[in-house]
Amino acid sequence: MAKMFRIFALVLAALFALSLIVGCGGGEEEDDEVAAAEFSSAAPAGGETIAANATITLTFSSDPGDVTSSGGTVAGSGKTRTVAGPFPEGALTLAISWTNGDGSTSLSYTVAAADNTAPTVTGGTVSDGDEDVDPEGINSDGTIEITFSEDVSGNIALQTEGGDDVGWLGKVEGTTGTLDLVKGKEIGNETTYVIAGKVADAAGNETEVSVTFTTKGKE
Repeated sequence: MAKMFRIFALVLAALFALSLIVGCGGGEEEDDEVAAAEFSSAAPAGGETIAANATITLTFSSDPGDVTSSGGTVAGSGKTRTVAGPFPEGALTLAISWTNGDGSTSLSYTVAAADNTAPTVTGGTVSDGDEDVDPEGINSDGTIEITFSEDVSGNIALQTEGGDDVGWLGKVEGTTGTLDLVKGKEIGNETTYVIAGKVADAAGNETEVSVTFTTKGKE
């Protein structure tokens, strides 16, 4: 009987030791799965002319950890960081480094005088104050566009005169804002709509967007 107990104890000890080995191996695999962050893009891109009070947005493949820049002030979290001026006018090279992957890159710009002019709406599918707009034509195209005087970021939405969201999908990219029709959310006749939102240029100058138009009655 004593011999059986000794054998049983040895088996338990062996199983326990095996579990520790497997557990340690699993931890190492998890560590191996943590990918080093790689630099993806900058907006504005390197080589462009920026204003002295511009903000540059950096995008990485994953969270880069602590990010430092040889110029400007770094902020942000997740996969993106911003580097905000003021920057000195003239030729500028920013040395960027990050801790997740010990990565580094450099970005070169030409810095112009500070930009204190807010972007403006310069055109689009409809203009502010338009009346007798044909809803069938817009629904058929499935898109409403609005253009700006410079590259901007932000958001826009199609709303009723009372401020209710109509349900179209809005996005802002470069100098263009786009509203895309969602099936079942077509605009109707004899209704006033507002393209509303807020955009800003790279220097942080903001503009409240408000473009109102009224559709025509049924014929």
